[in-house]
Amino acid sequence: MSEYQFVERPLLKQLESMDWQVIEQGSGIPQNPVFSLRTSFREVLLKSEFVKAIKAINLLENGQPWLTDNQLEGLFEDFSYFDTADLLKANETFLTRLYKWQVDVNEATGEQEPVVKIIDFDNWQANSFIAINQFRIDTPGGVKDFIIPDIALFVNGLPLVVIECKDVNSYTSDAMSEGINQLRRYADLREDTLEAGLREGEQRLFWTNQLMISTYGDDSKFGSITSSEDYFFHWKTIHPATTPYMDSYIKVHRKQEQLVQGMLHPQRLLDITRSYTLFMDAGAQRIKVICRYQQYRAVQKILARMLGGESGADRSGVIWHTQGSGKSLSMVFSAMYASGSEA
Repeated sequence: MSEYQFVERPLLKQLESMDWQVIEQGSGIPQNPVFSLRTSFREVLLKSEFVKAIKAINLLENGQPWLTDNQLEGLFEDFSYFDTADLLKANETFLTRLYKWQVDVNEATGEQEPVVKIIDFDNWQANSFIAINQFRIDTPGGVKDFIIPDIALFVNGLPLVVIECKDVNSYTSDAMSEGINQLRRYADLREDTLEAGLREGEQRLFWTNQLMISTYGDDSKFGSITSSEDYFFHWKTIHPATTPYMDSYIKVHRKQEQLVQGMLHPQRLLDITRSYTLFMDAGAQRIKVICRYQQYRAVQKILARMLGGESGADRSGVIWHTQGSGKSLSMVFSAMYASGSEA
């Protein structure tokens, strides 16, 4: 109960304060998928929300939707399956499709192969943002009958964030480590079970994932689907600066509130997804990289100066980074943000 009271519920309330629609199912095991906008606990995407949102953000000049029911059904299939069973490949394919995807024809205008918005990155408020706690997914044939991530965040019906909440008590030796391990279990990423040929999670939930977050209130970290525990990081600042959020019950701005305010406001989450996330080769491995707080802040300040300066001097300056803080990646993220697309 203390995990729900001191970690999970305050997080949901904070999300609600930032324009997320929160579906709170309490702290027990959900018994009816309808409450989480699904017809079955095997479903991972919110189909009805996807169809409604995609229809609403793809409009003609007169404000009327132009996608047909058959096209919307096809788009849902396009973002449900990615022609691979490999998690990293599916995740990378998802982002490629998210940045630019097309249908055969706009039947209202005759335009051939028009681009379809899956998320409206230019007008964040046009999208659907839903947070659901205790998001049960049945896993027949797995080690357990189901998994229940504490909180899943959906943008236009697509699960972009999975959050695991933990409590610090006499039975928990390292709450942060246990939360990260739980996330990796949900995504079927634990090496010992993979080697044993066991299935203990549901990778489909992570095909579209952009952030994995482990929190116990006083500490909170984020990572990607390729992050080992050593590569889960804090988010140490809020940019642009706003009044630090404090829950009326907790009455303190903890690392959890800081990360949520800094990363999970809908506008910032979309920014991070579009312009601050990339895939790269690191030796023999391919990894997914998400910006850190200093890179996000630096890029925002670079672009503000470049776009707002009236002279060359006004548009120039120096960014100070310590060794190993990701200076090269800051430059890549700057280029991605300026171009409004992936690298």
